[in-house]
Amino acid sequence: MVKWVLATALAVATTSHFVSAEDHSHSQLSVIAGKALEERALARGLDAINVEVAPLDVRVSLPKCGKAVTVLNDNSQPSLGRVTVGLRCQTPEPWTIYLRGHVTASTAIPVLKHPANRSELISEDDVVIRNIQIESDLRGIIIERGQLVGKVAVRDLIAGQPLRQSDVKAPTVISRGQSVTIKAIEGGLSVTMKGKALGNARVGDRIWVQNERSKKRVEGIVSSSGDVLVQ
Repeated sequence: MVKWVLATALAVATTSHFVSAEDHSHSQLSVIAGKALEERALARGLDAINVEVAPLDVRVSLPKCGKAVTVLNDNSQPSLGRVTVGLRCQTPEPWTIYLRGHVTASTAIPVLKHPANRSELISEDDVVIRNIQIESDLRGIIIERGQLVGKVAVRDLIAGQPLRQSDVKAPTVISRGQSVTIKAIEGGLSVTMKGKALGNARVGDRIWVQNERSKKRVEGIVSSSGDVLVQ
């Protein structure tokens, strides 16, 4: 669903970029600009889009366009927030004009039900999916429940607000001095032995461990089960 809020009165909303020589108006240019901004946002995977187009100055007078008004493609433009869109007429008298717009979208993301303190582990019950209005891209924002559940808060976090991936981290599953299981895999064979962790680590981290019997130090990767895999 797309909502357009145009500051000029719209006589008829049209999906065409054509403006006849007999019926040229600022409001129709706003319709074309709004449709272009909508299509730009849709092309980038957004939905529930709200488009506001600022009106042209009433003192701006443009020659009537005899053919379709062209929308200027600018891939460097963001799809959300404060944006501009260029419109161009080729005949009978060429002109180019830029309209300003403001685009927002609604999206569903996981947020906290209540505030979380620093170092607090976030559980499934702490998370809820909510629709929020966004006006910038979601780069770095947590968009999936699995990116939040089971993580530890890096700082005090506010409930109901979008969270960045840098706001949380995987919990420490191995602590320095802890007894661990070392699994050595070689040539299709797996050997299990006891060892001691020589540092703290999370799942996926590399860690040095000491073989309990041989006292030899080896480096491995921490698995989801908390074992240290050495290859």
